[in-house]
Amino acid sequence: MQDYFDKIGSSRLFSGFSRDEMVRALSCLDGTIRHLDRKEILFREDDPLDSVGIILNGQVLLCKENAYGVRFIFSDLGEGEIVGETALRHSRESSGYEAMAGTDSSLLFLKINKIITPGQNTCSLRGRIIENLMALLLDNNRSMYQKLDLVSHKSLRERILHYLALQSKKHNSSSFEIPFSRSDLADYLSVDRSALSRELQRMAEAGLIRFSKNYFELLDRELIP
Repeated sequence: MQDYFDKIGSSRLFSGFSRDEMVRALSCLDGTIRHLDRKEILFREDDPLDSVGIILNGQVLLCKENAYGVRFIFSDLGEGEIVGETALRHSRESSGYEAMAGTDSSLLFLKINKIITPGQNTCSLRGRIIENLMALLLDNNRSMYQKLDLVSHKSLRERILHYLALQSKKHNSSSFEIPFSRSDLADYLSVDRSALSRELQRMAEAGLIRFSKNYFELLDRELIP
């Protein structure tokens, strides 16, 4: 745990905490570190949850399957973001989605009943932790709204350009790396992988983008936010 104190202390959950306060909070919230390999399942949609996880490094993909068993990615979470937040409604409630490591990742897990259960002999820092948890949940909601905005675009090219524009804005640059493999990007955009590859090639030939694996560059200045 001590090896991760700097990383934990820089997370939104412990914003404004001194090192001593953070150590006290981790102790009374039963904080534990879990390491995951790429593609390892964190939890499945029917698994009961009793903890929330803060991503210390790596990436977690939130996935669902449709009635035909086709997986799609509806959100990707990175360093400092929270996963398993449905446990905040009621301890042992299932999430309704699957969480999978998009890369090798490390997460800090906190027992949710130590925070939200009325009458529980909880940490004296409970109020500040809850405030920071709410801020993290708001960030997650913004990500969900971004995804809804993305899938509202009808054509494949519009979805691709919208996603790349968001990544360009996030990195404050016209060139950047995206956090997805080609297969995961197709799942995230809810499109066929072969169709995605063909459209990316057409866009490159039209002089709109340049790309190699997960590196992209927007060439049309009108596309740059």
